[in-house]
Amino acid sequence: MIFELITLSIILAYAGAVCFALDDRKADTVMLPLLWASTILQIVAGVLFYSSPSTTHVKLLVSEKFGEVYGFIIDPTSVFTALVVSSAGAIFLTYAVRYMDDKNIGHPHRGQKGRFYGWMMIFLGSTLTFIYSSTVLQMLIFFELMSLACWGVVGFYGSRKSERSALKALLIPNFGAVVGFYTAVAFGFKYGDLGLKFLGDLPGNEKLILFICLMIAAFTKSAQFPFYSWIPDAMVAPTPASAFLHGAAMVEMGVYLLVRVVQFMNPPREAFYPMVAILSLTLVIAILAYPKQTDAKRLLAYSTIAECAIMYAGVATAVLGHPVGIKIALFQLMNHAYLKGLAFLTAGAFTYYYGTLDMTKIRGLKETPILAYGWAIGLLGLAGLPPFGIFFSKLYLFLNAGPMYSSPLGALLLTLILVDSVILLAVGLRSINMMVFSDGEGKKVDGIVKGALTGLILLSLVSAYIGYFALGVM
Repeated sequence: MIFELITLSIILAYAGAVCFALDDRKADTVMLPLLWASTILQIVAGVLFYSSPSTTHVKLLVSEKFGEVYGFIIDPTSVFTALVVSSAGAIFLTYAVRYMDDKNIGHPHRGQKGRFYGWMMIFLGSTLTFIYSSTVLQMLIFFELMSLACWGVVGFYGSRKSERSALKALLIPNFGAVVGFYTAVAFGFKYGDLGLKFLGDLPGNEKLILFICLMIAAFTKSAQFPFYSWIPDAMVAPTPASAFLHGAAMVEMGVYLLVRVVQFMNPPREAFYPMVAILSLTLVIAILAYPKQTDAKRLLAYSTIAECAIMYAGVATAVLGHPVGIKIALFQLMNHAYLKGLAFLTAGAFTYYYGTLDMTKIRGLKETPILAYGWAIGLLGLAGLPPFGIFFSKLYLFLNAGPMYSSPLGALLLTLILVDSVILLAVGLRSINMMVFSDGEGKKVDGIVKGALTGLILLSLVSAYIGYFALGVM
């Protein structure tokens, strides 16, 4: 029953591709029911799963020569991640109904909703299929399909800058796919098994090689050093798409990939050192970038780079043989999804109502309380202040990263996570003081925008409790 619900949910997401052929009003009418039906099916499947948790492995295509080629793994990791992606994605795309209209001061849209919804629903369907994938070949296919959808939305406006940024967003993750997944598929052909379980049967030296290759694939997706530059450039995309690729897909799927690899491979401990060195460099780049940003979305982009590094710190803990590291990574993934979505959709409201993302030109948000709350909670929550979710996932990391403290590199990474929080908090407080507590004109905010921001504020407040029950953290 759970498998059937999940399958139907994914089919409904892909059915949204029909929006490519529809005008604005018809696209709204078709997209919203498909989106929410897909999301509700995922939620029902999740409720049924958690009422009686057990792993289900469904093999849909099996080759005599290469074993399983296509299938689904329904387990706590995939169900939890799919619920985050579906719930966040539903809010982001509902918000897009208003953002993508002709009253948007910064980006007035007319006759473009169908194309945008088409790409976004393919994005959603590809992400969900990637999450449930049971073979390396299947993960490769949907890893690339996510990148293609990302190319479609980043280049949406058709300017030279957006087309260049879209190509970058396609090629860098594609490089990771070539290095990581093509190597994994080659190993699968060698041993006659493409299923994820073969990762655990490799000899130690081959495990280390393949783990490094798949780590590169994950880091290209998550914009980690030295592959990070595509994500700030991708901010030319419509803001609902930016929220999705930061808060529910693309970058977080890089983390999910490495979570899956660690779960099935049990990689050699030597992999810890290059991984943590790269994460430390990534955090340094984000820390140095924060104070220089005046564009709201670019500030959030560098925050995403750092927050993903924190997710990977959990994965690194698992590489050292501490299984709780997987829970740390997934807990951070969920808390980040809702807070980052909140911050991005508020930034989208800046474009919609003020016509700019330049934080130095936006004043008097206190006159528009929902935008003031959205921006302040987004920035303070991302910096790790309580009572918002990221505070609890960072606390969970520091309380359970025992093996990390005994390694100088691990201790350095944890120190940089603290420094990142302090610098982002300082920059966030400066922005809040300048943008919120100043004189300016109030704006009348549409009900859809209010609803989306209010929903994400509530989710950012309760996500830690959801994690407590779903993941068993704390």
